[in-house]
Amino acid sequence: MSGLSIRSAGDSHRGSVREHNEDALIVDPRWGLYAVLDGMGGAASGDVAANKARDVIHEYVRARRSAMQPRPLLEAAINAASAAVHGEAQRKKDRRGMGTTVVAVLVDGRRATVAHVGDSRAYLLRDGHLHRLTSDHTIVAELVARGALAPDEADRHAYKNVLSRNLGAKPTAAVDVSEVELQPGDRLLLCSDGLYGYAPTDAVHHLVASTDPPDEVVRDLIEAALRGGGGDNVTAIVVEAGAAVMPRATMVLRTTGAGAWWARRERLLAAARAAGLHRSPLCALLAPDEAIALVAGNFADAVYHDLEKVTGVNVWTFAENLARGWLGQGGAWPPLRELLDGLGRATDHVVAEVRREDGGLAELIEVAVARAMVTAETAVGGVLAERLREVEGELVKAQAERNARARVETGRFVEQPTLPYLRAPAPVDVPAPDVAAVLEAARRLAHAQPAAGPGAGDRALYARAVDHVHTVASAAGANDAALAARELWDVRVLDEAGVSPLFEALDHARDAHLEGVRRAPAPPAVRAAALRRVAGAYQQLSASVATLVVESAAPAAAQLREVVRETARLRAEVSKNEARIGELERQLATAVDPAAPPGMEHPR
Repeated sequence: MSGLSIRSAGDSHRGSVREHNEDALIVDPRWGLYAVLDGMGGAASGDVAANKARDVIHEYVRARRSAMQPRPLLEAAINAASAAVHGEAQRKKDRRGMGTTVVAVLVDGRRATVAHVGDSRAYLLRDGHLHRLTSDHTIVAELVARGALAPDEADRHAYKNVLSRNLGAKPTAAVDVSEVELQPGDRLLLCSDGLYGYAPTDAVHHLVASTDPPDEVVRDLIEAALRGGGGDNVTAIVVEAGAAVMPRATMVLRTTGAGAWWARRERLLAAARAAGLHRSPLCALLAPDEAIALVAGNFADAVYHDLEKVTGVNVWTFAENLARGWLGQGGAWPPLRELLDGLGRATDHVVAEVRREDGGLAELIEVAVARAMVTAETAVGGVLAERLREVEGELVKAQAERNARARVETGRFVEQPTLPYLRAPAPVDVPAPDVAAVLEAARRLAHAQPAAGPGAGDRALYARAVDHVHTVASAAGANDAALAARELWDVRVLDEAGVSPLFEALDHARDAHLEGVRRAPAPPAVRAAALRRVAGAYQQLSASVATLVVESAAPAAAQLREVVRETARLRAEVSKNEARIGELERQLATAVDPAAPPGMEHPR
């Protein structure tokens, strides 16, 4: 065995928005099994899928732990869970389509076997660095891996959360398995997308890298996700493989350094007052002493706790809360910038005082405080980025409303960004000759593919889609995607029979077109450039078609909303009448038989 002392903890929270928790987890130190599962399929079945898969994996591993090696055992357990979820979905109509992700770890001595399906993740903390061990099984991640989508576009893509693999879609699942040789001090983090999708990456890093025990780290990770919006269920497990040998400088900071900082807390507050921090617009509603105590005092406390725990999460939380409170009330950026600078200058006085007594210790504290200020800047930057995204969304909404009014007033079709993830078209640029040659070769190869469907109409749509995308990818005009969408839409009935063939043709054309690029005889860099152009063109064309669908459905949607309102009104009237009838029945029964006991006056 390893001699490593394993400590672990895990917890789950439904988040701030969801009504149900569709996550599940396994924390079983006896068998060395840890897993996070994130159900999909709605409140009625997502939790069913996650819990069923959890139970099957847990029981499978416990029953065969001594008979199978970790790698085949974990893979077989996950496939058994997929079969169980798939079978349950087939037996009950209301659970069709349910599924779940899974990321699981089996610790055997010093070796950890990691298996996953979906977008729940595993991370390894080693030597202060957080390494991601898994790759998301999503449509967007697959596109990035194939070179069809630039990494910087992934977070803004419409399909960034659409899974390409899950447990339950089929009786078996394609499981990715890897192994890690654990070292003393390593930490494994397993989590659902409710953590990494809402908690800032730096905050997660600081928390996992702290010296807090696993249960406190898990608690703080979930709290960080909730502070980040908590828009999804959040689950986290931390597995610690023994204690690392801590460098002497770190030990000095945790003990002597933290103590020296705390002993000079009042010196920091005095320096902050001398710098005029209490006159900052952020402290306008506070008395001077209260402003110094709240702002400079909380900063001093945060730095002390981060020195003591070898983390940065307390300073991160301080700066994030400060920025959210100020910017959330419409505050401007320059006063926040000046306040952070003032706190930085106040720390210089503390370091200078320590340096007069112990130069070596002062150097350690100076580096730690500089790191804390960088952490504060990063946290504030994250809040600023959120605010910019909110403003961008509001501008898109305002522009869409203006366009809608203009269309009503003029009766003309007006371009509008219907969906918030659509971005303004990039400036038109003509591809290089070698890229253009690959695009033309891909177009010919795509045309040579079999028809998309059984009818000639499908084939015609497919061919037109290929040609239009080729035009957009070749950057012949800035509005080609919108014009192509209108031409493909033509006169179309807004139902499944009318819309489905169009999207099926686009899907088939995209697959064939991208395959044509991959098969084109050209250097990898040239093919990658062509792939990005073709993938981007299909994204623009699909988005433009989606815009037409939404606009075409608007009148019917308005009528449906009116019907829903009228139905609700009638239902309320019916409820009132039923209550009145019940009251009359009770009165009549009492009049007929006054001695009848309550609830039995009118037998039926």
